[in-house]
Amino acid sequence: MKINEKKQTSSIKQVALIAALFLGYTMIYIDKLSIGITLVPMAEKYGISASEKGFIMSAFFFGYALMQVPMGFLNLKLGSKRIVCFSLFGIAIFASLLSFGTSVLYFILIRFLAGAIAHSGYAASAAREVQKQIDEKRQTFAQGILLSSSGIASVLGPKIVTPAVVNLGWSVTYLLLAVLAIVIGVILFFVIPRQTKEEVKEEKITKESLFQVAKNPVAWVLFFGAFFLNSLMYGAVNWIPSFLTGAKGMSLTQAGSITSIVGFFFLLGAILGSFIVGKKFAGNEKNVISICASLSAIFLLLAYFMPTTSLLTMCLGLGDLFCSTTFVTLMSLPLKRFAQEVFAPSYALVATGGILGGVVSPSLIGILVQASNGGYFPVFCYFAILGVLSAMVIRRISNKI
Repeated sequence: MKINEKKQTSSIKQVALIAALFLGYTMIYIDKLSIGITLVPMAEKYGISASEKGFIMSAFFFGYALMQVPMGFLNLKLGSKRIVCFSLFGIAIFASLLSFGTSVLYFILIRFLAGAIAHSGYAASAAREVQKQIDEKRQTFAQGILLSSSGIASVLGPKIVTPAVVNLGWSVTYLLLAVLAIVIGVILFFVIPRQTKEEVKEEKITKESLFQVAKNPVAWVLFFGAFFLNSLMYGAVNWIPSFLTGAKGMSLTQAGSITSIVGFFFLLGAILGSFIVGKKFAGNEKNVISICASLSAIFLLLAYFMPTTSLLTMCLGLGDLFCSTTFVTLMSLPLKRFAQEVFAPSYALVATGGILGGVVSPSLIGILVQASNGGYFPVFCYFAILGVLSAMVIRRISNKI
């Protein structure tokens, strides 16, 4: 009877942990995605060009990428709980600071610092908590649930951010997001288990050098796979609102509604994808990634040619659905391929590849749009190429664990 009670308590704690980390991830993604919406009125007010918008978006990811690996090693020293909580409070600080901005240079600086200081440690730290606290057979699904928060953010973000921007202004919107981040940070502080003295001692003994982490070929295959996939994902997420309001002549509210619907497809792909892959395709993830990345590329390219709003929304949604399935499958592989003693810096190396995609893609798209006099056909061709490259790179990884 006592054994059953212990198992039940453990399961309850695991569910609470995943729920809390999910909230944190959702806040992380809302903060990432909100800039794509708020830059529309910001650009109108301050005369921000397409290329400058791209630089503002890319500054965040540059800071994010720069600090990924250092945060992975800092994780070993301070523990994942401290990094996770710090991330949420950091989001609150930089969201508040952004609300007072009036110049392009200031926006670039604050978004850079938000990526470098607030966001860079969360993903690896959250994944490490999953590896430490969740049963091995449930880890893939648990990681998929956490990453599906990007879909929730894509659904709820536009529904929360767009009306707030329209009715209250973008400055007040960021102050409200700061309050929300603080609340979630407090929840995480009380839910995540404390690190034991034995765990700290073990980490000091097993901590590996950056060279030892970097020489792992699996990490580099995943690094480049994440680079191409995130170039596609973050490029689409950040520029679709501008495409809808600019090339398609929609209002910000209409664009927000379509973005929310597309986000639901992303959520569906993340949850169903992680469940189905974990149940049916364990050990064969590279085929899932290759097929879904290719399908994502096809549907996103088709979206550009759709003559009606409903068909456009459907193609964007299917593109995001297959993109999210690719994403959660790719990011579940580190849980199986990296040893716990080097997990945080190894995961951070893979995540760095993804974030570098976020550095390159928004700025490159801004340049493409400006060079095309506001046209988006080269952008959607670029999306298709990235999907194909993601599929090709991941073929280099073996099926063996």
